[in-house]
Order: sequence, then C-alpha cells, then structure tokens
Amino acid sequence: MSDTLPRTHIVGAGLIGASIGIGLSAEGWPVTIADADAQAEALARSIGAGGPLGDHAPDLVIVATPPSVAGAVVVHALQAWPGAVVTDVASVKAPIAEAADATGHGARYVGSHPMAGRELSGGLAAQGDLFKARPWVICPNGAAAAAVELVLRVPAALQCDVVTMEAPAHDAAVARVSHAPQVAASAVAAALGALHSDDVALAGQGLRDVTRIAGSAPGMWADIARLNRGHLVETLDHIIADLEDLRESDDIGEAVTDLIERGRFEVARIPGKHGGATRDWAGVTVIVPDEPGHLLKLLGDTAQVDVNVEDITIEHSPRQPVGLTTLYVLPSRAAELVAALESQGWEIAAS
Repeated sequence: MSDTLPRTHIVGAGLIGASIGIGLSAEGWPVTIADADAQAEALARSIGAGGPLGDHAPDLVIVATPPSVAGAVVVHALQAWPGAVVTDVASVKAPIAEAADATGHGARYVGSHPMAGRELSGGLAAQGDLFKARPWVICPNGAAAAAVELVLRVPAALQCDVVTMEAPAHDAAVARVSHAPQVAASAVAAALGALHSDDVALAGQGLRDVTRIAGSAPGMWADIARLNRGHLVETLDHIIADLEDLRESDDIGEAVTDLIERGRFEVARIPGKHGGATRDWAGVTVIVPDEPGHLLKLLGDTAQVDVNVEDITIEHSPRQPVGLTTLYVLPSRAAELVAALESQGWEIAAS
C-alpha cells in the first residue's frame, strides 16, 4: 500500500459527506467535495470539508448522497473517472453493488457504511470526529484487492472499527439492528396520539429510551425502506408474530415473561463499552436541581471519589424544578459512591 495520501473526491455535502471531508482533511488528505445543492457545497468548503475538484482526477471517490440516488451516482463516478476507486456510504448495500457490477467496473467499487450519525442533518451538523470508535462496514463485493485496500484507508484515518461483510449479509443485519428499530420506535411514539397531554406527562425514562430515535426525519428512512424492503418486512414479520402471540395468549403474563426473558438474553449480546461485552452496571440516581452548574458539580464530586462513570442518563421532572441523574458504575463501587455523595449533601433517590 502506498504511503501517498489519495486524492479523494466526496460527492454529497450533507452530514456524512462533510464529516468525512473534515476528518480526512484534518489528517492531511487532499480532499475535494461537491454537491448538487450549490449552497450545501459552499458551506462544506467553508467549514473545511474539502475544496473544488479542479483538473486532477481523483484516486478515490466517496459517494455520500441520499440512498435513493446513490446507485446512479456510483455508476456515474465509475464511468467518469476510469482510474478511480469508488465507494459509497449508503445504509443499504446490495442494490448499489448490483448497479456497479452492471457497469462492468465492479472491480473498482467497494461498498461501505459508517454506522454513525446525529439527530441533526446537513453540513452545519458535520463533525470531523463523528465516526471515531464507531463501526465502519466494508463490503468488498468481489472488488480488486487494491481497491479494498484503498477504501480501508478511510476508516483507518477516521479511527473507526472496521467490520467486513458482504452486501446481502449487511442488508439483512442492518434491517434488524437499525431499520426495524427505527420503525418500531416510531410506532410506539405514534401510539401516544390517543393520549391527552396530561397523560403524556406521565412518561418516564423507559418511554424516552424506546422513542429516542422517533424524532428522525422521514425522508431518508423512506429511501432506506424502499431499498431494503425485503429484509425490513422479514424483520417486521418476526416482531409482529411475537406481538400477536402475546396478544392471543391465554396467559398474557406468562407470554410477557417469555418475551422479556428472550429480550434480556438477546440484549446482553449487544456490544458494550469499547465494543466489549455488555456489563451489568449499578445505577445511582441523584436528585439534581434543574439549574446551571449543578450537574457539573455532581460529576466533579463523583470524580473526587475516584469512581468511573460508565454511563449516565438524565430525566427531567415535568412539574418540579429538579431532574433525576443516574450514574452507572461498577456494582462494587455503588455503595461507596452513594455514601460519598450523601456526605456532600446530595439527595439519592430511592431505588
């Protein structure tokens, strides 16, 4: 592999494309960026995501357009730059791989998918470290080894965790770990429509956890659903079958128990901190005044005890000027943390 940094051209200046551009530029890569929207292109260039293409053909083209047009843009890039390797970052891979193969230039196409994003969209939300320590899937799809090696340099530069799998396997997997969860979260949120606002005020952290991604913009998800319809429907059929079994059970309590037990087993397989095994943390819930400075003080007081906070959640009370902040720590340190915080005047909520 050459040590020369490849001339890299990004097509698409939204959140993902601009974030890649900022990240690679910060590592010294020669990056150019373009977008069909002149304002988005100008914004991306102004924030350091890349410059204009110029006269030099790129060595690597990264297609970061909406999924509905990614296949066509990949095909165009393969034909426009016959010496370039082309990749894309769409969250559905098989249809794009098929389109690339149909051109006869499939050896220069390598599918990829960074598993990162934000609730915000557009270049203004771009961050150069958006992908750091996140999975970045590479789908070789029969590409030449040199092409795969070149594309692998992108997640390496952005400090990602590389996962290699073929396109059909990728699409089946993301239907279960990403696409169906979005649909399910939105369905749970949509069910709140039957409630009065006073009823919705009863919502606790559980509902917030389940519906956190329900605020996503629908446009991109419509494209994803169309492109990955088969795998998405298969996953939804699985979920619906479980719910129908629950609804029709003679003993709904027993059915709920079975479903929750199976869910507990499977959720334990989701990678934990730093991609390692999931750990059972102990939660210490502290009542924190909803005023500036108090959360920072709580974290400072926790640091003085030399207890590492593995995770944190914050739940605001809708009718009181306080919030519930839960610090997740090693079970062996929880009692020590509780005693230390109480000695410093913090009120610990009953577990």
